[in-house]
Amino acid sequence: MAFLIYKKTTASGRARYEQLQPLRLGGRDGLIARHVRTVPSDDCASWHLDTAALLKLAGRDAAAEGLTVLFDIGGPQATNVCLYELFQVHGSCRDTVTELALDLYIVVDREIGAAVPAFLREFEVPVPDQPRRLAEILTLSGGPGGGDWKWGAPSLQLGAMIVPGRRQHTNGSPALAATRP
Repeated sequence: MAFLIYKKTTASGRARYEQLQPLRLGGRDGLIARHVRTVPSDDCASWHLDTAALLKLAGRDAAAEGLTVLFDIGGPQATNVCLYELFQVHGSCRDTVTELALDLYIVVDREIGAAVPAFLREFEVPVPDQPRRLAEILTLSGGPGGGDWKWGAPSLQLGAMIVPGRRQHTNGSPALAATRP
């Protein structure tokens, strides 16, 4: 499992991806830990990051550089390529646990064979009319109260995550706004 920064160019109904570098989300110095430390305590129960905001935390400008983040669930010995484009991260924090719900588009999910490493460095695929969406739930053992920020098994038994609504002000009165993971 890896998160990777890719340069993405689209032309004539095709998307070309060129791998640039890994993106470190986990760990004490990872992007999620850094983000959670900056979130005000009253907003820590529920937060959202789109890909551009995530890349900004990494010191990159997604729009100017044409960047995106791909989630690679294949391992080093894989003969299949499973790459999903991240478009939003929903987070929910408790004391030393951060649950993440990732919104993804399926980019490639097919058998490649021994050519997987070369394919991952640079590839081109048709842009679908209706991209297939996927959600993935992950857990980090860290939160506002500390922790080591290592990947762990989600505690969610049903594969669902409830992200509490945020308070929004409409016409001067507070109201709960529904959010969707």
